[in-house]
Amino acid sequence: MGRHRRMRPITFAAGLAWLLAGCAMFEPTTVPGPGRLDVPQPTATQIGVGGSNPNPSAPRINQFVARVNPPGRRGATNPYAWLESVHSGRTRHWIFVENRATAQALAGIPQRAWIRGRLAQLQGSGLAGAAGGVVVEHVSYIGPDGTRLAMEIGHRRDLPRDGNQPALLTVYRATRKPQGTLLEPFVLVWLEMGGVYARAEVRDGLASGSAPRGAATLPDRAIALSDLFAAGQALIDRHYTRRARLGIQGRDFAGLMVGAAVTLRPDFFGAALPTGTWQQYRDITSGNCFPPTLISTAEHDGNIRPWQGYELAAVMQGEQVCGHRPILIRVASDEGQGEPSSAWQERAADELAFAAKWLGAQPPG
Repeated sequence: MGRHRRMRPITFAAGLAWLLAGCAMFEPTTVPGPGRLDVPQPTATQIGVGGSNPNPSAPRINQFVARVNPPGRRGATNPYAWLESVHSGRTRHWIFVENRATAQALAGIPQRAWIRGRLAQLQGSGLAGAAGGVVVEHVSYIGPDGTRLAMEIGHRRDLPRDGNQPALLTVYRATRKPQGTLLEPFVLVWLEMGGVYARAEVRDGLASGSAPRGAATLPDRAIALSDLFAAGQALIDRHYTRRARLGIQGRDFAGLMVGAAVTLRPDFFGAALPTGTWQQYRDITSGNCFPPTLISTAEHDGNIRPWQGYELAAVMQGEQVCGHRPILIRVASDEGQGEPSSAWQERAADELAFAAKWLGAQPPG
């Protein structure tokens, strides 16, 4: 880090030339540094264009954005706003092309066939037997401000605690409503492949009030994101996993949190399975090496707006500098409580296969 602090400031033009030339030689990676886990650290792109990276003492969104914009393009312009017209011919064609590319990529993952078959078994009569070989630990982790928060960690009884296991983390709002059982078919299949699955409560930044009427942007969820990163670090500190094998996954609120987390700290995760993200977090993405990401959303989902996933996919694809790490999106025609069992199995198989490929999980035997 000290080496970067001693770098002399360079002009934007010189930095841009250096960046374009350097992208052909190596992959930009995030630069490690001190500070809170929820604060974005400077990337090679930011250093290349002469940008700075404020490190605030309180969790908040870092308003500095290092963008390499083509001449004449205004930074505030959203080039993907047309995706919000979800029924337009242009958007329908985009969905078709993206779904076709995603289906081709997922079909080539060898673990998927076993995962699909095992999910079907567990939805039948095999749930109780599968749960017998795993344990669920009820622990607490420490938030950035010292608050203790609950977390459940599921894994096989014989799991090595060597800090090198594939892990998936999801989050939920800290409310008085009790959570359902952790050991659902999706989780059990992941555990059978030697994975760790953790579910952590996070404090919702909007829990104490709603957005002011007429506000230009939504209030950020910095509290919840701070907790999410602390939960991920707790899994690492407890010697379950490491960053390269830590994935984040979620639906609804958790799915939007995952999208925000991966744009804030792409270096923190080995894979991401979001549903989308909020406007202010999507806007801060800049040229970076994002982890392999599979966005799962639906055209008709009452819980989230579908274009929150569409635009996140388009932005991440446009800003991804590590071409070997795919940014995929899977758009279903319907979702939620009325989702047919077969459609749920296909979506779950796709998500688990993607996570297994990039986090290194394998079916037993």
